[in-house]
Amino acid sequence: MENITKIPTIIGPTGVGKSSLSFELAKTISGEIINTDKSLFYKLLNIGIDKPTEAKMDLIKHHLIDFLNPKSRFSLLEFLELVNFKINTFEKKGITPILVGGSGQYIMALLENWKVPKEKPDEKYREKLVLLSEEKGKDFLYKKLKKEFPSIAENIDKNNTRRVIRGFEVGRSGFKLEKQQEKREFTKFKVYGLTMDRGLLYKKIDSRIEKMFKNGWVEEVENLISKGLNKKSPSFKSIGYSEVYSFIKEEISFDDAVNQIKKSTRNLIRHQYNWFKLTDNRIRWIDISGKNDNNYALNIILNDLR
Repeated sequence: MENITKIPTIIGPTGVGKSSLSFELAKTISGEIINTDKSLFYKLLNIGIDKPTEAKMDLIKHHLIDFLNPKSRFSLLEFLELVNFKINTFEKKGITPILVGGSGQYIMALLENWKVPKEKPDEKYREKLVLLSEEKGKDFLYKKLKKEFPSIAENIDKNNTRRVIRGFEVGRSGFKLEKQQEKREFTKFKVYGLTMDRGLLYKKIDSRIEKMFKNGWVEEVENLISKGLNKKSPSFKSIGYSEVYSFIKEEISFDDAVNQIKKSTRNLIRHQYNWFKLTDNRIRWIDISGKNDNNYALNIILNDLR
């Protein structure tokens, strides 16, 4: 398809079908996919993050998947620099990129062109916050963040201690999230949001989680543990990996692990809808409730891009 002036971008909650739709779109318009979901950056994580199959990645080029060591941290600034480099490279080659992902802060920072400061990690300060969380609890730590940096806290899941600690670091750097979050036009992007009835999405997610276990999720995490990974590893912040770890270490039962993952995923979905608001008129929302294939959403996008 010629004369695509803005970059097609597919967003929405986890499990809604973004990856399969982006694959079909890429086939139709001869594009290539740039992943913006940070869980997919990590090597060796496959089943629990529903990574695209090798067959799909052989048919359509996928970028920013499987490039990061699971023990490595990856900042928002690094993400923005890398994705913008990819986009500029595509433009020079005349390739249409298709962005896809559900990591709210990462993709909104890209779409709205946030200016993120370069700050060096303060390990001593980070250790102090970790200790504070262990002594007084994660709720206490989140309330402290909310008091000191309220605009940052409102966009962070209070149960994600790593993100809460990162919030303190960002706040101390002088980064003013409230200014960054003023609604800016998506000047370079044409954004499509996939959504569906929340009850249907939850059922779909529950089924997907059960399938992941049948496909060998426990064995995958056992392999990661054998390579020295644990709950403190950055990649284990991806939904479910910490819970599977706890099951393997006999800290919780299998049923508890499954139920906790389902609950955490629902919390994630609610958090994603805080970033991707259904009232945001910069996003063309496509409700796929009751639709069994990608044709409905694909036709809407293709007609819009013409």
